[in-house]
Amino acid sequence: MEKIPHDPDEIVAVVDEKDRVIGQARRIDVHKKGLLHREVCVYVINPKKQVLLHRRADDHLWDHSCSGHFPKAQTYEEAALREFEEELGVRLREHDFREIGFERLKTVKSDRTNDKFVKIFLVRKDIPISDFRIDKSEVEEIRYFDADGLKELLNDPDKVMKRSAKKIIKEHILKEIE
Repeated sequence: MEKIPHDPDEIVAVVDEKDRVIGQARRIDVHKKGLLHREVCVYVINPKKQVLLHRRADDHLWDHSCSGHFPKAQTYEEAALREFEEELGVRLREHDFREIGFERLKTVKSDRTNDKFVKIFLVRKDIPISDFRIDKSEVEEIRYFDADGLKELLNDPDKVMKRSAKKIIKEHILKEIE
């Protein structure tokens, strides 16, 4: 069985069609029942216009710099700060994060439905790879990619990147570095 780095019993916010919190549920139930919920994703862009991506420990696919679900007691901004520190081991301040997008994304698989609102945050900061202290249970590897490297990943015929990351990079991130 494949290792799942996320706690399936984590309690996350459940929202309505207008992104208003209407309850909470276990993460596993949110996905099994296809409940609409919230997530954040963050992208780091350094002064060389390179984007930090992480390779997930569970499925080995490239993904956002960091991302995650969060409980109803947290705001999107608080969740972005927490996820950044948990997954990448670097503590930033709220003013380091700039919201650049808000999407509703839905992925349907045979055993689950991931229906979510996602706030996309950008961190423009020079953070060397050596400064990160990644959570090895969630993150296998991190790397900075320039525009050409990102385009290679996006156009790779094999599945090397999460679908949501592809969409967000194409629609929001590439224009930030070109």
